[in-house]
Amino acid sequence: MLNPFLSINADRISQQYYNKQPFPHIVLDDFLDPTLMRQAAAEARIFTDRYRPDWSGDEGEHQMQKFGVENADELPPALRLISLYVNGKEFLTFLRKVTGMFSLVGDCDYTGGGFHFTKRGGKLGVHHDFNFKGSPDNPETYRKCNLIIFLNDKWEDAWGGGLELWDKSLTKSHHSILPRLNRAVLFNIEDAPHGHPDPLNCPVNECRRSLAYYFYDNIPVSNRLYYRAHWKHGKELL
Repeated sequence: MLNPFLSINADRISQQYYNKQPFPHIVLDDFLDPTLMRQAAAEARIFTDRYRPDWSGDEGEHQMQKFGVENADELPPALRLISLYVNGKEFLTFLRKVTGMFSLVGDCDYTGGGFHFTKRGGKLGVHHDFNFKGSPDNPETYRKCNLIIFLNDKWEDAWGGGLELWDKSLTKSHHSILPRLNRAVLFNIEDAPHGHPDPLNCPVNECRRSLAYYFYDNIPVSNRLYYRAHWKHGKELL
C-alpha cells in the first residue's frame, strides 16, 4: 500500500525529516497506492455529501466548520482500509525508521483523528496538540507524531487551506502545505504549532478532506503536558 520508493528510502527520508525547520517534518507526495487513493477520494466526497459526522469540532474563533468521524467502522471501505493499515506492522516499521522513535505504536481508537473535513469558511487555528492519554499525574502513553493524508482530488491554490507549520515562538509560519490528493505530512508534535488559520475560500459544494492519525509511545515528552489543544493568542498558547 505504501509507495515502494518511500519504503526503500526510509533512511534517507529520516535524514531529511530531522533537518527540516521549524520542527521535524516531511511532505511526501504519491504516498499510498494511487488506485486506492482515487477510490478513497471518491468515497470521501460522497461521505461528506451524504453522511452526518460523529462530531463538530467548533471551538469558537479557533476552530470552525470542521467535522470528523473517529470510528473507522463507520467509514467506507477504502478509508477504513487505510486506517487499519497505518496501525499495522508494515507501516509502523516505516514510521519508526523515519522518526527514529522505535517504540511508536498507533491508536486503534483514532482519538481526535480519523476522517476530517472542513467546509467553506471553516478554519483550524494555530495550536499545539494534546500530547498524552490518561491522567496528567500518571499518563498512560505520550503522543509523539501526526500523520495527515489529504484526500482532495481537486484543490485550487486560491481556496487556501494550506497546513501551516509555525515556529515554537509563534512569530511566523515557515510552510503552507496545500491539501493535494495523496500528499502526506508527517511531523513531530513537540513544540510544533500548526493549523490552517484563514477561513477556506472553496466553493460551497467543496470542502477540505483529510485523514489524521496519531502515534504514541511510553517515553515521556520533554516539553509540557497538554491535555487538550492549546490555541495561539499572540505569542502564547492558551
